Amino acid sequence: MNLPPVAATYDRTIQTQINLQIGLADNLNHKKNQDIEAGDGRVIIKSANGQRYKIAVSNSGTISASAI
Repeated sequence: MNLPPVAATYDRTIQTQINLQIGLADNLNHKKNQDIEAGDGRVIIKSANGQRYKIAVSNSGTISASAI
């Protein structure tokens, strides 16, 4: 996120831009107690030994993990 530099005096236009950018960035964050959808993205988890796995689900609902 690139916010405008701090102005020496209050500028309503700059503050409005800052608020808009913060709001847009916040909308991209996952929120507590809400569903998470990966869409076309991947869900990747790491095991205790550091190996990474891609989680997938088939059309029948079968869940699988593949090392990546």
